[in-house]
Amino acid sequence: MIRSRITLPFWAAALFILLLTGCSPAEKTASPEADSPSSGTAAQTTGEKEAFPRTIQHAKGSLEIGKKPEKVATPYIVYLDYLTVLDEPPHASQGMDMIGSFPNLKKRLEGKQVLDLGREASMEKLLAASPDLIISEDENKFTEYNKIAPTVIIPHSEDWKAQLRIIAKVIGAEEKAESVIADYEKKAAEYKEKLASKRGETVLAAMFSGKEFTSFNMSRMRVFYEDLGLTPVEAFKQGGNFNLEGLAEADPDYLFVVNNYVQPVAGGVMASMKDNPIWNRLKAVKNNRVFVLDDSSVIGPMPLGKIVAIDEIMKAMSGQ
Repeated sequence: MIRSRITLPFWAAALFILLLTGCSPAEKTASPEADSPSSGTAAQTTGEKEAFPRTIQHAKGSLEIGKKPEKVATPYIVYLDYLTVLDEPPHASQGMDMIGSFPNLKKRLEGKQVLDLGREASMEKLLAASPDLIISEDENKFTEYNKIAPTVIIPHSEDWKAQLRIIAKVIGAEEKAESVIADYEKKAAEYKEKLASKRGETVLAAMFSGKEFTSFNMSRMRVFYEDLGLTPVEAFKQGGNFNLEGLAEADPDYLFVVNNYVQPVAGGVMASMKDNPIWNRLKAVKNNRVFVLDDSSVIGPMPLGKIVAIDEIMKAMSGQ
């Protein structure tokens, strides 16, 4: 049995789940205890972890979930990644034809059957999938989604650990989330200590489009500069676009080029720049310290890219 309580409009930034299709409607009342917009949390109030029933509170109210969801659908490819990290791939997801651009996710989903909702999630396909729970980030689509199945709106966040915990609470996978986070943090602490001697050298991570490079702000590159304690290039800490001359002026000791799945460059940056004298004068190029990260999700909100990238970065920085 699922019981939901809808909050008043000023609570519109929390998470929400309504009735399962086919269940008898529950009374809808105001939910003053819903989380504030800034918290983005989904609170479990049923006691023992991974136990059902449980109550989830979020942007549109609160919901009692009687049993563990079995057919989760997500019209947001980022949450496909989160659910896969939790070893609970969804029943249906947006963007299944795009996962080739995310090699780590594609590998983890080998042999798994996930229905494709399309690059822009189709309401018809979502309805045909008959989910028992929808997890999305789009508050504007809540009413439409909720007509199909109980819907949780989890706002976008760049804090993947907090987001993983929220999603885990919704589906009853808290122990897995804590295990993933603990493993990552243990590894990060170990690697950070081993890389302490590198802190006098600058590290830049950027995408290459063929004509220019794009760097990203510190929060998006947390795996490099916070988790591993590496030293950023001061001029690019806020992110932005720059040309080869700008790169030469910064002249980082280490350069990580992230795969650009939107504008792939044939042969990559190495082939494109191999005869360019400015490129060949870079310290990172002369010292064989240019590395390619194939999975572009390392710079986005997806957790799997970071979980895998921390090993790749460590390997590159330690010369293995």
